[in-house]
Amino acid sequence: MKKPKDAEVIQEQEVTPKEPADRLLEWLSTNQRNVIVTLSAIVIVAVGVWFLFEYGSRKELAAQRELDQARFATQSGNLPLAATDLSRLIGNYAGTTAASEAAILLAQVRLLQEEPSLAVEELRAALPEIDPQFEAGAYHLLGTALENLGNMREAAEAYENAARTSWYGLVSAQYLNDAARAYWLAGDTTAAVRTYRRVSDEYADAPSATEAEVRLGELLAAEGK
Repeated sequence: MKKPKDAEVIQEQEVTPKEPADRLLEWLSTNQRNVIVTLSAIVIVAVGVWFLFEYGSRKELAAQRELDQARFATQSGNLPLAATDLSRLIGNYAGTTAASEAAILLAQVRLLQEEPSLAVEELRAALPEIDPQFEAGAYHLLGTALENLGNMREAAEAYENAARTSWYGLVSAQYLNDAARAYWLAGDTTAAVRTYRRVSDEYADAPSATEAEVRLGELLAAEGK
């Protein structure tokens, strides 16, 4: 008697596993739309980054060329032309290293032209975005311009900011001596004494420490202390 089919022993067939490449192709086929969208987004971002980098490089190079021209005008003694070129550079190439250098050079030109008010105005406008490596120099020039205007207390504060942002201790010590002198001229002997003593204590090995001690002695003698 013939056995029914459902009673037959059905041998399990051996299943061959799919190769990784086959599984990848199957997944790509299933998720084709998502893959295309993702790859497109990556390409767009990459192109955007490249464009920004290329644009920034070209902008910096153009700004540097204009800065070189302005330097030449300054060295030639044509200060009005230098001031015009530098002002245009700062306006057209804001955010570049050359623009930060231009702000420093323009302040020097203004002081040479005996225009400290313009120097103060332009430096204050430049400082919020200036490259950190030029920040201390900008603050020191601001202090010089304010001192020329007779604003001694503001000058002292600018010199202290110059000392705070300087990358070099010896330079910071000299800037603090400038701040102490400005405080003295402003009539704030307490701040002057404090600042001179700070130089003497914190920068004892700096040449400015000797100057600070001499000035401190003169100040205390003048005050009868």
